[in-house]
Amino acid sequence: MTETEWLKAKDPEAMLRFVGPRFSARRWQLLACAVVRRGWDLLPPGMVRDAVVAAERQAGTGFHFHPDSLADLEVAEDRASTAARAAERLVVLAADPDSDPSAFRANDARKTNPSAPLFQAACRYAQDAITLAGEAAGQAVEVAASLTVMPPSAGLVDHVRERITAALCVRADASLHAAAALKLKTVGDDMADRANGRNVRLNAASATDYVRREGEFLGYKRNDIAAAKEKLGRKALGKMLHDLVGNPFRPVRFEESWRSDDVVRLARGIDEDRAFDRLPILADALLEADCDEESILRHCRGTEPHDAEPVHVRGCWLIDRILDREPEFFAGIRHAIPTKQATPRRLPTAGFAFQPEPLKVGH
Repeated sequence: MTETEWLKAKDPEAMLRFVGPRFSARRWQLLACAVVRRGWDLLPPGMVRDAVVAAERQAGTGFHFHPDSLADLEVAEDRASTAARAAERLVVLAADPDSDPSAFRANDARKTNPSAPLFQAACRYAQDAITLAGEAAGQAVEVAASLTVMPPSAGLVDHVRERITAALCVRADASLHAAAALKLKTVGDDMADRANGRNVRLNAASATDYVRREGEFLGYKRNDIAAAKEKLGRKALGKMLHDLVGNPFRPVRFEESWRSDDVVRLARGIDEDRAFDRLPILADALLEADCDEESILRHCRGTEPHDAEPVHVRGCWLIDRILDREPEFFAGIRHAIPTKQATPRRLPTAGFAFQPEPLKVGH
């Protein structure tokens, strides 16, 4: 791992191998929580989100949920799935009131309209969208619950990375199915309006072919989404490590005098409220405390040259330095960096007229 590779953050696995051996239980837990927050919109408000917040605030303390609370999380998972399915159904109905999945029965023999395949496919896709939305919510709740029962480690981070990416893919798949349902319903309505009793077989074949092509397109998009979510997940993990560790190749000078009352108060508030939008205010407070370390000020202002869109998480290296948390971690990270041995320079000989005389010792 080189400094350039670290700053590009294209290989988060290598980054973890580089700094992971010095991660404390607290840092593993905070990283896992940050990954779970990528699926925050999938988590129902209330107990589940509170569990993630509690896991963050008590990271590294051996925090575990009481068995009764775990049972409550299972109930919350069922409720989240039910709520997600209901929400997806409302999305379809809001876009087209006639798109109620119960409006059509897939094997209704009375449907002789050539556009029937379109309506039937729309019904299937709408039902699939509702089912998938429920599955995504349930998976996200399971991931949140794992924060409370699995020990903080690289294994926990790997687990939540895989599961939260899967949940996000399923949720995106639900949206694809909902969009396909509305599209097929619209095309079916248009074909039904134009039906005049002629070319029934031709129109039916056209409708069937349209459904087939829409299914193929959906398959292609599903594969694209899986690859895109995986890529976004890797990129996000690299940015999280930037915020948790900083740049381990360049030690940051931090003076005790910079811990003024205002600086400490702002840092503590940012940490407790996850109010990272206050970081520029923290930069001003640090300046008033005579802080002149550019890397610190750039981090607060989001102007790091290697990261145009920084990600901030609980456990931010600067907040930890201000609040004097895990000083041994930052010292150990710097000492772990391999140093390159300088290669002695040799004077050129060919084509070079001047040659220094040998040093005369003792004269």
